[in-house]
Amino acid sequence: MRFGFLLLIVIVSTATRAPLAHGDDEARADSLAAAPSAERLGLIAPDKLQHASLSFASGLAVGLVTREPGAAAGGALTLGVAKELWDMHRTHFDRGDLLADALGAALAAWATHALRR
Repeated sequence: MRFGFLLLIVIVSTATRAPLAHGDDEARADSLAAAPSAERLGLIAPDKLQHASLSFASGLAVGLVTREPGAAAGGALTLGVAKELWDMHRTHFDRGDLLADALGAALAAWATHALRR
């Protein structure tokens, strides 16, 4: 059973990896650099996939250490809110990014709960 969940984690992590934004070397160095709005994967912008996958990975890391789904979700959401507050000083607070963070945090909590059994 655990192998199935670990496989799911690997699949979700690799499927949500988005290509870096095109541009100069400095933009490529920032893995969370916002992609132009024209670059979309269907209805989902690569930036949202990056937020969800980073939230999932960081939440799962906390969840694996603590074995608590609440800690997994809380840790991931805390990082997401902190990132958006930081962005608010530079550009703007993006509720879509926070929603993607919440999705990744929920998946991390679910995976932590499933692995805890």
